[in-house]
Amino acid sequence: MRGFKFAVIGILFWSFFSGLLHAAELKESFLGVKWGTNISALPEFKKIAGKEDVAYYENPTKIYTVFEVENPSVIYGFYKDQFFATYIQVDTFTVFERVKEHISEKFGTPKTILKMKARQTIYRWKHQGIKIKLKLFELEGKMKLAFYYTPLSNKLNAAQRSSFPVVQGRVTGPDESTRQEIHKDLKLQRALDVMGF
Repeated sequence: MRGFKFAVIGILFWSFFSGLLHAAELKESFLGVKWGTNISALPEFKKIAGKEDVAYYENPTKIYTVFEVENPSVIYGFYKDQFFATYIQVDTFTVFERVKEHISEKFGTPKTILKMKARQTIYRWKHQGIKIKLKLFELEGKMKLAFYYTPLSNKLNAAQRSSFPVVQGRVTGPDESTRQEIHKDLKLQRALDVMGF
């Protein structure tokens, strides 16, 4: 009976996930919500966080079965009230690996980014205006899957970059010996990062 239960859960997971990543549908919408939809068209969504032009919502009226977990954490991101991202918490490394394998089959080998100091691995795929990121935060033991609608997420990124203060160039730079010391420190830090310190 237990084996049957896991087989059914596995079939539900793969059928949902296959539908979730159907390329044509992914280009237009995610979990039934069309990219760019204004939050005012989604009265059942409840705001859980936000700052300035970015807000995050959940849909408490809908129960999802994603990655073999009923009602996982599915967060919808809105920029200037338009739907631009979805974040799904991944609870186990086994599911993380299956998701990575499945997305790779659909969209090819991911670009992999390793952040040694933060002990973070990011797998990234792009497909017709959608960016997919599967992230492993090793120190926190957290994993998440994110889908971004790039026409809006690129605007958000540009707006955030433009809000950073501009640092004026130095009138005088460090002398040669100071530059050499900085270079040695950077080499040492890179070596320590590689070794995991």
